[in-house]
Amino acid sequence: MRRRNFLKAAGASVAVLAAPRIGRAERSNKLVFVPGSDLSLLDPVATLFRPTRNHGYLVFDTLYGIDTNWTVQPQMVEGHQVDEDGLTWTLTLRDGLRFHDKEPVLARDVVASIRRFAERIPFTNADIGSVFGDGRTTRRRSRLVGSAGS
Repeated sequence: MRRRNFLKAAGASVAVLAAPRIGRAERSNKLVFVPGSDLSLLDPVATLFRPTRNHGYLVFDTLYGIDTNWTVQPQMVEGHQVDEDGLTWTLTLRDGLRFHDKEPVLARDVVASIRRFAERIPFTNADIGSVFGDGRTTRRRSRLVGSAGS
């Protein structure tokens, strides 16, 4: 083998080894979420910290959610009725809602959550005249005229 042929062969093999390759990752079946900062509090009512709020939406259910078209959809509720005056709303919870310890979610639990949230947000607290419920039905009466329809 001549020296020139040897150098060509060596150069070609180095070029092949140095060429970029398209790597393919294994298919994964889990989603890994990495927040921008650590959570110091897990309660979205107790803080306005955005990562805590985002964690809350990923972990907790809400009465209504937003779909991929940004349309409000029932999540924990089966449906609702609004009285003619537009001030009283009656929400009916879906069957089978359970907490992490398998206890059923009742309307009184929803009422407690609404009241707890309302204490934190001044406008919400001003709007809620009364909230009550037991079993699967929650009723909410607003103090603000016309607020339910707007």
